[in-house]
Amino acid sequence: MSEPVPVPTTQDKIDKPHVFFAVPGEVTIDPALSKDEKIEVLGVLEQDARQLALASDEGMTGGERCGLRDVLDAQAALEMSPVAYAYDLVLGDLRARMKADTAGHGWAVLEHALSALEAANKPSMPMAVDDAAAEIEDEIAREKLDP
Repeated sequence: MSEPVPVPTTQDKIDKPHVFFAVPGEVTIDPALSKDEKIEVLGVLEQDARQLALASDEGMTGGERCGLRDVLDAQAALEMSPVAYAYDLVLGDLRARMKADTAGHGWAVLEHALSALEAANKPSMPMAVDDAAAEIEDEIAREKLDP
């Protein structure tokens, strides 16, 4: 009979994040961690990635990726609103699909989807009340001139 696997504690995740997270982005969606704990875990991952990058610069690694960009992206994601983060993920995925589609078979659809999502993600500029009132008055004046 197999032993039950112990549930990792928050401190386990902070002390050994590489054991529990395959990529830094997983830290941002871990429901067991608070935002401060996620920041702490990503700080540990950032320190490890920076040390690996330094070792790589000095020729002391086996060629593995340092993953610093992934850690920095995950840290930035924590500062985004959930909606902005969702848009960012979807847009990134669509761009990656376009890059992978070297034959260009799905480019038209992907470009259309990208344009629509980018437009939807931009904050709308509501018309100022004064501008709206002025526009209505202008329209009424024009109608009076129309026979």
